[in-house]
Amino acid sequence: MKKRILLITACLVLAFALCLGFLYFNHDIGISRARMEERVRETYGSDRGWAVEGSASDRMAAYISYAPDQSAHSFSVYVNRPGLSFGYFFRGGGRLHGVNGGILEYTVENCMERAFISLNTQQASRLEFDDGTDIQVMELDSGKPFAIVLPVNLASVTFYDADGNVVPYESRKL
Repeated sequence: MKKRILLITACLVLAFALCLGFLYFNHDIGISRARMEERVRETYGSDRGWAVEGSASDRMAAYISYAPDQSAHSFSVYVNRPGLSFGYFFRGGGRLHGVNGGILEYTVENCMERAFISLNTQQASRLEFDDGTDIQVMELDSGKPFAIVLPVNLASVTFYDADGNVVPYESRKL
């Protein structure tokens, strides 16, 4: 009787492991950080020659895909929840007008990071953020779209154009 219970338990564990492996390899459990850009390219226009820009941290990933002439775009935000998590999960995105006209900041409830996404029509060339100890500077290509992930607890985040003028951004929740 004990052998039979042991055999049934082993079969159940094996079946569970096989199901988990199947879901993982089909990307139903989440997307690994290493495969994130590839997944974005598959989903949003790699067959049309679209470019992809983005960044990822341990908890959030943000990407923008766009046509060579920037006439069309799509953005996506993914989160990797703390705890038992098997990768990044799509949280929001698509084709929104705000990305065309400015810089959008996207936050996700209970996520300690935020994404700044833009086609960069305002030609932002520099990003400065205060991490509480000193001001960090990130140079941007003023003619290129961007998607940047930063912590939510920064004291300040400011975008500037080539002339030193502040480029405003709009905040949205996903």
